[in-house]
Amino acid sequence: MSSVNTGSHKHVPIENTDNSINYNEYWADHIEPLLYTDLDKVIIPIIMPIVVTIGIIGNVLTIIVIASKNCMHTPVNMYFANLAIADTLFLINASGYRWNSYIKSPVIDTYDIGETPKWFCPLNGFLENAGVDVALLTMFWLSVERYMAICRPFKFKQSGFGICSMSIKICGIIWFLGLSWNVYFLVGEHTFTYEISWPIIAVDTLPNTFTICVLRWYEFHVIYWYVTRALNVLMIVIIVALYTAMLISLRKSRGIAISSAGREPTSKSECKVFLTVFVTVTVYVVCTAPFYIYVVLFRNGIAQLNHSPINIYRLMFYINSSVNPVIYNGMNYNFRRAFYDVYCSRCSRKKNIHTNVQI
Repeated sequence: MSSVNTGSHKHVPIENTDNSINYNEYWADHIEPLLYTDLDKVIIPIIMPIVVTIGIIGNVLTIIVIASKNCMHTPVNMYFANLAIADTLFLINASGYRWNSYIKSPVIDTYDIGETPKWFCPLNGFLENAGVDVALLTMFWLSVERYMAICRPFKFKQSGFGICSMSIKICGIIWFLGLSWNVYFLVGEHTFTYEISWPIIAVDTLPNTFTICVLRWYEFHVIYWYVTRALNVLMIVIIVALYTAMLISLRKSRGIAISSAGREPTSKSECKVFLTVFVTVTVYVVCTAPFYIYVVLFRNGIAQLNHSPINIYRLMFYINSSVNPVIYNGMNYNFRRAFYDVYCSRCSRKKNIHTNVQI
């Protein structure tokens, strides 16, 4: 339950002055730290579009494969499809906001949206954060189910989990929770225009008017923000604990199987599913944790945006939402086969038909 924006970034207005002794030194010391760095100018307009485009295409292709192949209608794949939908929603909204801000203003993280409709701020904030929340909740529940399947298999079967219909219902509940939690953005976010009085040296270079998205009810927003961060941390800690318990359980089960010279209690297919989910969750934690940590430090005045690696952390967040289809195909033969059947086989059939027509 989070946003990939760091919050309201406040630039202190600078009074116009022309009595600077050395303009070059003044620019380097006071103006340049407020601007995008050379690395930002590579990450935001070049690398991010590549990552986002690959991510959106890959997630859409994954959704199509899972929906069109009956053999892919498994409980775990329902969660993968749900995750792909959430990641696509996030990538579309978060990246559009980021690029729009980059184009409108050279000042880092002003979130300048320029002239946009009034509904843009609340709708974008709502959809972006809902996508992030649904992805995390999906990861969380998928981890809980895998824990039950591996460490509490009898209770898992008795509970009714592990069937597609139940997984679809749970995905519906996850979307309800994710959307409900972020209704605050629909009713509390609006556009706000403010001015900055730059020194003479920067008047012709930097814009003096910014239009940004801000949230009403500041006291409530602070409480909401910290509660959200606490829930994020709690879920991630639980996820790590669950996978630690699963790894210990799998190791013990293999030891028992070897000592008794019998078959392993956990099937190979179950191990492959576990490994796929484990890698997916690990990538999620590794790619999102730096951003979450930095945002908390920033909101508490410990970290600054000037010359910071914030856009590297954002890029890692986008990579997390883009890389899952690659993980599924790299770790799971059934996914590779399904992708081949849906796309490559269809292309081969079309090519053969075209060749036969020519003959």
